[in-house]
Amino acid sequence: MKLVSILLEGQRLAGLLEGDDVYVTSVPGLDVAIAAGIRVKDEPGQWRKLSSVQLDVPLRPGSILCTGNNYKDHLEERKPGAHATNAAPRELEFFLKAGQTIASLNEPLRLDPSIGNKIDQETELGLVMGPGCPRRVPEKLALNYVFGYLVVNDLSARDKQVRLMKDGSNFMVLGASKNFDGSTRLSQYVTTADEIDDVYNLELRTYVNGALRQKNSTSRLVNSLSEVVSFFSQGLSLQPGGIISTGTPGGTGWGQDQALGGNGHVPAECTPARYLRPGDEVRSVVGKVGELTFRVE
Repeated sequence: MKLVSILLEGQRLAGLLEGDDVYVTSVPGLDVAIAAGIRVKDEPGQWRKLSSVQLDVPLRPGSILCTGNNYKDHLEERKPGAHATNAAPRELEFFLKAGQTIASLNEPLRLDPSIGNKIDQETELGLVMGPGCPRRVPEKLALNYVFGYLVVNDLSARDKQVRLMKDGSNFMVLGASKNFDGSTRLSQYVTTADEIDDVYNLELRTYVNGALRQKNSTSRLVNSLSEVVSFFSQGLSLQPGGIISTGTPGGTGWGQDQALGGNGHVPAECTPARYLRPGDEVRSVVGKVGELTFRVE
């Protein structure tokens, strides 16, 4: 199923998307439906044309859990991190994005020098947690608690993120570089987990102005999705409707930025990436899950 949140007559309501039609319920948003274990398709409601309603982003959690360094080609497109942080770490990379960074579906990204001058896009697979996930869930059970999947674009201010060391290595500052208005983009619906027959065979692609910049597959994850969920559950209770963003592959603007340690690697079939500019249109696609598009101003 493709599940959505709808803005209608001043209310935010959970719904089910099928083609050009949407089933609108009285449940106050998909977040509530997931947390309460409500099956949207079984709720009273009415079918309406998609063109007659306004979709909101499907979920608005208070924060998003993020990991990175999760595709080998993204590690290889820039100089090694300080203290071997480009190698498989003892623990996964862990940072947060505030909920207010989530942009509305049709909201453009407005570039502003105060947030950074090197704004980069990162297409990622997002996991949506369902209810009941215990603390310290073992890897073999972790995906049982994933409700569904969506597409995430994790925008980053690389000039605030990357700090170069005297030895040529780098370390990362993941606060202001990841958290600014509009820096988190979500697809318009959540695809339920039962729709994905093989979550480790999903293609990730990014297009900027129609040119392919990133192309990879979840078959090449450094840390499995099960590892990611289990890792976050060690210290946190994973809330239903919460989102975990699982890292981006190579093909970023950073990889082409020699001043910040990029080495110019370009993924097969792709054109060299660059940082975003006014007038760009970015399209992020995760096969069988969905896609998102936004403009840059």
